[in-house]
Amino acid sequence: MSDASGPEMPLQPPADASPGSPDRGDVSVVIVGAPGCGKSALLNAARGLAEGDARAAPLGAPASSGGPVLYPDPARPNLLLWELALTEGEGPARWLAEGDVVLLATDGLFGASHARLAQEARGAGKTVHFARTKADLDLHTLRRLLGERYDRARALDALRAACVQSLAAHGLGEPPPVVFLVSGHEPQELDGPLLRQALVGDVRVYERVLRPALSGFEQISEREVAEIQEAYELGGLAEVVTRVQCSLETLWNARLDVAVTGESGAGKSTFVNALRGLSDEAEGAAQTGVTETTAQPTAYPYPGYPNVTLWDLPGIGTPSFRADRYLEAVDFTRYDFFIILASERFKENHVRLARAIVEQGKRFYFVRAKVDNDLEATRRRKDPPEEEEVLEEIRRDCRERLGQAGLGDTKVFLLSSFELEKYDFQAFEETLERELPGHKRHAFLLSLPNLSRAIIERKRQLLHQEVWKVALLSSLVAAVPLPGLAFTCDVSILLRKLAAYRQDFGLDAASLARLAERAGKPLEALRAEVRSVLGRGINKEVVIGLLGKATGGGLVVVNFFFHRIPIYGALASGGISFHTTYSMLSQCLEELAADSQRVLVKAFDSEV
Repeated sequence: MSDASGPEMPLQPPADASPGSPDRGDVSVVIVGAPGCGKSALLNAARGLAEGDARAAPLGAPASSGGPVLYPDPARPNLLLWELALTEGEGPARWLAEGDVVLLATDGLFGASHARLAQEARGAGKTVHFARTKADLDLHTLRRLLGERYDRARALDALRAACVQSLAAHGLGEPPPVVFLVSGHEPQELDGPLLRQALVGDVRVYERVLRPALSGFEQISEREVAEIQEAYELGGLAEVVTRVQCSLETLWNARLDVAVTGESGAGKSTFVNALRGLSDEAEGAAQTGVTETTAQPTAYPYPGYPNVTLWDLPGIGTPSFRADRYLEAVDFTRYDFFIILASERFKENHVRLARAIVEQGKRFYFVRAKVDNDLEATRRRKDPPEEEEVLEEIRRDCRERLGQAGLGDTKVFLLSSFELEKYDFQAFEETLERELPGHKRHAFLLSLPNLSRAIIERKRQLLHQEVWKVALLSSLVAAVPLPGLAFTCDVSILLRKLAAYRQDFGLDAASLARLAERAGKPLEALRAEVRSVLGRGINKEVVIGLLGKATGGGLVVVNFFFHRIPIYGALASGGISFHTTYSMLSQCLEELAADSQRVLVKAFDSEV
């Protein structure tokens, strides 16, 4: 029955949300009972279904050995019932914590384990109901034993009283609990309709205060939902896995080739090093010097991202420069876009090259480099202007000169290779992110050094968009049992991605060492800011440990997928591996991003 505790301060649902619609908050009812106690019949009674109905839970089916199994309500899309076996350990309590309503079931008298779960659920503000299953069998037995003395109403009262007394004996006497008596073979009989009525009442209360399942999961687009549904119709879950795997591999293996060019002495090589998070003296850095040091295109992959390459091209400053011949000589088809650097005013050669690039169907971006030198020069004046005045004057000069050459709409970014995070770098990064194709945008953003809070936050958001795909693959591709866990998943996939997340946020040993050198800070000082388990190291045992501790959001995740992706019913019945993995990956992303923010602040002694 019902404990009156529930959510307070009801909020108004969306005006266009009808009762039981997915636009209102989902209500998760967790039905807990020992294997074989009649939970399937109880599920049917709770959903108002007869045994022979198409969506009825099969009676006598083997109990799930994993976590909760989803049974949606056919009449109310946001009423989701979960069948969970009552076992020893922390498993039931963990999932009860995520439910909104708890329905405890037994085919005998309620015991200490039922009482403990009920008290924990009530203490957490959950609504708790009690159900005595297989009551029809007790009535049948009494009828045979008592013969003409059998009184159905008195028998029901006695059975109900015995259940209430068993609860009172374990500390649940006040307020007096109400117990629903449910038939094992005729769910519509006895208290089945009353139980259904009570659960519908719970839905009406909770759906006003709970967030819709779709909130917070906007990273799954309508196009992706349609593609998954199409794949499922063509080849079932196997085809879905293939499609998702191909989608992820396209992202993970995307190539990006960026050409950096400009006149000799413009600082191309230093700019290439800065974009890669390296000092000019670091191992693997592009060679720098006052004279032209680049005679042919030279590839410089991003550290840890071999598919993302910056190409340092020969200078364009010779009097006999021919843009068309230059592009042919540097194999222009290789590059996704060009960055044209100028350390002073833009000149005719810059304009010729830009026009030739456009004619070949490629994008280019003008970067006015070494603005820190301009600012330093103005500071030596007797009456130095404000920094922003100097920067605006440089922008105005660039716009005027490019406008005279017919390139007035071209964006110019003012940057310093020695203070890359300052000036127009955020606008530069956001422009590239916006204009690159999706998979190349992904590669570009993740390869960037973590030089600002904005970059770290965008990485976190970008990576969160793929978490559900990684969790799906891990749950369904070559899954194997894991010691100590009641589900299966492919740990190799998780190891690969979690190691990549550490690198994406600059928390692996090599990335921290580069940042320490760049910032002039002791490596140990930066390492001390890494507080998450995953940030400090990763191996199979660490991943399994994280999975074992993953809690929170599991039922919410499933509710969302049930509404958005019709195939999820087939996945949900397989156990808890998907939403446990999803929760673990999401939590790791949050912790690693927080670590990265702390390391950044420590490195530069300020909020960047």
